[in-house]
Amino acid sequence: MATETRETPEIGSSPAAGVSGDAWNQAIATRKTAEAPGARIPGAQASRPDVDASRRQFIRASFFGGLGVALLGSVGFLLDFLYPRGVKGFGGPVAAGKVTDYAKGANPKHFADGQFWLVNLDPAESRPGGSGGASGLLALWHKCPHLGCTVPWRAEFNYEGDQGWFRCPCHGSTYTKSGVRVFGPAPRSMDTMAIDIDAAGNVVVQTGDRVPGGPDNAKRAIKHPQLPS
Repeated sequence: MATETRETPEIGSSPAAGVSGDAWNQAIATRKTAEAPGARIPGAQASRPDVDASRRQFIRASFFGGLGVALLGSVGFLLDFLYPRGVKGFGGPVAAGKVTDYAKGANPKHFADGQFWLVNLDPAESRPGGSGGASGLLALWHKCPHLGCTVPWRAEFNYEGDQGWFRCPCHGSTYTKSGVRVFGPAPRSMDTMAIDIDAAGNVVVQTGDRVPGGPDNAKRAIKHPQLPS
């Protein structure tokens, strides 16, 4: 018996020989061109929008969360690095020897690590650049109130016929031995620092405890029975 071969009509092709036009059109119409209702679609062919949105939100949250943790860690490391521990020198207490080291009326002594001058004022030094009639130990911040230049004591400097002044090298602000401004662009006198003297006569300057300078600088001097007379 001869085997019969049935050809599947092609969409858009002409009717085969011996097949009527109605039969041809019916064959074309009955061909499956879409999935039947209820048919399952393989996962590779479809995606759920809600799942994709959740995945994007998770990735975004993870990224920004990790970035936030990294930034917080950096800030914490910086604060830990900058936090002062056992402050020594300027900004903390600075030992300045004993009261017996400071002769009355002598030139001020400079402490570079603490950024101050220490002087024992003599009330008898009545000259214009002298003590202003005060007595005791006075600590002066060496920073000029004008622009922050370091102010040296110049024993040889002569101002208006009087010798021995604090004189700023930057803009010429001039101060007495007690740090009172007498000339120059500085807005005020030299700032003072607190002084502690214990029973044994040890001197400690609290460089972090500063008071803006003023005409009353000399009155801020600290007296002590062991100071040389």
